[in-house]
Amino acid sequence: MAMLRATTKGIVPEEPDQVITASAAHQEEWALVADHPDGFMALSAVHAPSGELVDFHWQYANPASESMLGMSLTQIRGRGLLELLPDVRARGILARYVRVVETGEPYIDEVCFPLANRPRWFRVVALKRREMLTLWFSEITRRKREEMETGFLAEVSHLLTASLDVESALHELARRCVPTLGDGCVLQVLDSGGQPLLLETVATEPAQEALLVEVMRRFTQSSAEPGPVGLLLPQDTPQLLTGVTPTLLASLTRDAEHLRLMRMLGPRSLMAVPLRARGRTLGVLALLTFSERSYEPEDLRFAEDLGDRVALSVDNVLLFREARQAVAQRDEFFTVAAHELRTPTTSLKLNVQSLLRGARRGEVGALPAPLMAKLENIDRNAGRLNALVNELLDVTRIHAGRLRLDLEEVDLTALVQDVAARFELPATQAQSPLLLHLPGPTLGMWDRLRLEQVVTNLLSNALKYGAGKPVVVRVEADAEFVRLLVRDEGIGIAPENLPRLFGRFERAVSDRHYGGLGLGLYITRQIIEALSGSVSVLSTPGAGATFTVELPRKAST
Repeated sequence: MAMLRATTKGIVPEEPDQVITASAAHQEEWALVADHPDGFMALSAVHAPSGELVDFHWQYANPASESMLGMSLTQIRGRGLLELLPDVRARGILARYVRVVETGEPYIDEVCFPLANRPRWFRVVALKRREMLTLWFSEITRRKREEMETGFLAEVSHLLTASLDVESALHELARRCVPTLGDGCVLQVLDSGGQPLLLETVATEPAQEALLVEVMRRFTQSSAEPGPVGLLLPQDTPQLLTGVTPTLLASLTRDAEHLRLMRMLGPRSLMAVPLRARGRTLGVLALLTFSERSYEPEDLRFAEDLGDRVALSVDNVLLFREARQAVAQRDEFFTVAAHELRTPTTSLKLNVQSLLRGARRGEVGALPAPLMAKLENIDRNAGRLNALVNELLDVTRIHAGRLRLDLEEVDLTALVQDVAARFELPATQAQSPLLLHLPGPTLGMWDRLRLEQVVTNLLSNALKYGAGKPVVVRVEADAEFVRLLVRDEGIGIAPENLPRLFGRFERAVSDRHYGGLGLGLYITRQIIEALSGSVSVLSTPGAGATFTVELPRKAST
């Protein structure tokens, strides 16, 4: 068979002395690989008049390669590599094969070719054999597909979990789907109330993207059940259209205008998966091809995996937003309720204290002892209620970032003495004497009222759980820090309760036996940390607890 060579006039027969013919040795080797499961091809070199190697022509292909490529030896024999696979030059493949023949060095690569409207991957080993180029290859499409899918899903998972800005994440996801998964992508997401949260339309070509936008605007917003891309398809079940024929397209469009726009768009294949989480549909992900590529069932399976991840992420973000909104509403309720309660409780306490003062001075005559006891009890409970209201107000301020500090020079030793003096009566009633170990003045730049609140909370806590035993209060100081230690010998704290002790509404004991909202230690920690300090606790069940506050002498602001 005459061989061909490239000239300025095209491909013409080579001179007889330039022809590389299939020798008996070649024929014998080819017979040996005829039944090999891997693909095998032999190609002869084509030289230009200058002697430059410019192309290769197929001479032999074993049955395995014919099966993999979907082309018979009869179809390809004598035809050029550039003729059947014209992009091998641009991709540098031809140059590598030329180097194999010219140097004898083997070359191994993984290459992708679109065959039968599908990207097909092959592992190719190129060798020089008796002046011919021989190619051994095996298909690795499944492995490459699995690598792509695993990598893409990993990227998507990171993208969707890296931020609570779900809108930006989904926008980026739609962009990444094109062209990796198709030529066009439509991503529709609804919020928890069924209202549109996001609509992304992406296509490889600006004109097709504009058409997608127009189709979505006209034929989805006005329909109760729009279906993917407005087509008359169920939106709550996966859909796969391997080939969108004109007849099929006409049967799925809503009217003549919809059909006209879809024909201009020109989808060749389409798949759509619902975004479902916790039994409800949150939207739909639709992917389209406008080229010869056709989707297959394995493409739909991957799209479903992708849709599941998107739905889970969207659902988690929506749940978080609902929870955050609920917390905001709760805090708003606490703020309003606390303000509303503060006025009557303050008025009640002032009136009761006025009555008590009058009774003690004899201004209202001698009151029976039981009545005096009741007034004193009302006064104590009004004070306790007022303290609870103030705690709620503090919590809402802290949560909103509105805890204000008024820094001034404060003597912690004197402050502890003043607070302890106010606790003389409660300490006597609890049968827990206060033992103070105080040095000289310990000065620092702090908020006096907030620091009083800290000492009050710690002393109140120690007397409440002190089990009628002494409470030791100690102040220590050095050049940079001061420390306040409050130790009781009461019931102690179980080890499993220590990590959550400073949380909001957390309690280490049953509220049936001990009152309070579980906010005192939470507020204490927030104040101390706002003053650039720290608070910690050491405890053994049945042997009491020691709370330690450490404060820098000058709080950073």
